[in-house]
Amino acid sequence: MERLTQMVNSLLQLLIQLGDVVVARLQAIEAWLHAQLTTLGVPAELQTVITLALAALLILAVVRLFGGLIRIIVVVVLLLVAVRLLLPVLPH
Repeated sequence: MERLTQMVNSLLQLLIQLGDVVVARLQAIEAWLHAQLTTLGVPAELQTVITLALAALLILAVVRLFGGLIRIIVVVVLLLVAVRLLLPVLPH
């Protein structure tokens, strides 16, 4: 039982780390874009709209790129949870 819990925790930690990497990259791209738009003299309201549009596109690209991996990890976690729930009930 302890091993299954450890595996589930490891897979969930992997998902969290993947999310952290994605968010860090998005923040770096947003900061760079903001600096570039400021040097070009783009008004703040338009910068917000452009930044939101780019963030939405980047999030869609990341989900599309890592969607299969995320789906596989979620399915494995759910299977491990199901096995953990069923093990005490199954006869040995």
